[in-house]
Amino acid sequence: MGNKRKLFRRIWFSLVAVFFTWQCTTYQSRNLPANTFDDDAVVSVETTKMKITFSPKHSKNQNEIIFFQGGLADPKAYAPLCRKIAAQGFTCHLIKMDWRMPVWGYNEIKGIFNLDTGKYILGGHSQGAKMAAQFVFENPKLMQGLFLLGTSHPRDFDLSNSTLPTVKIYAELDGLASVAEVMENKDKLPKNTSLIPLKGGNHSQFGYLGTLLTDKTAQIDLYEQQAFTLDVLISFFYEIEK
Repeated sequence: MGNKRKLFRRIWFSLVAVFFTWQCTTYQSRNLPANTFDDDAVVSVETTKMKITFSPKHSKNQNEIIFFQGGLADPKAYAPLCRKIAAQGFTCHLIKMDWRMPVWGYNEIKGIFNLDTGKYILGGHSQGAKMAAQFVFENPKLMQGLFLLGTSHPRDFDLSNSTLPTVKIYAELDGLASVAEVMENKDKLPKNTSLIPLKGGNHSQFGYLGTLLTDKTAQIDLYEQQAFTLDVLISFFYEIEK
């Protein structure tokens, strides 16, 4: 009997170890373009302990973008998107959260930036989007705009009285923030929110990540989902810039 218990424990702990190793691997960034963190004629890159900043070398716009990573996700998974935002003329700051958890680190931007200048647009993916909405709820006058990618939030608080320019992109095959959940909470968004469906997209492809647990299989590839997301965001940023 004792030997059977020992065997069961070994199998159990082995399965748990395999599961957590797989989970950690899927949240790692992967297949990043080779030049993602290189300076070139269009974009310069600066990395510090708290953020990665992608800056356009020409045609800078007034507003700057602050991007919150998804929970547990390697922040570098969002670097290609942030770099392309910078190539379109907007400085983009990719925040590196402690323990990769936006729920703990979202207020740190108050110490990184002078938010009273009124030149920042905030957003993120998944839990990062949730905490971006939370920050706006707690600090309603600091941001020029809000963008939300792959999230069912705001869910636990109400932004419907806000007039802040907001865009939310939700993917048709998102297994972590389903279309039904997005629709259930849409009345808590600012009234002027642009709610944009991404046909064939899923949760994982908002970043350069593995397929996350419970996510569905996308019917478009990573590059198409990233290009769609970029186009929507750049149009939104330029609307605020006017």
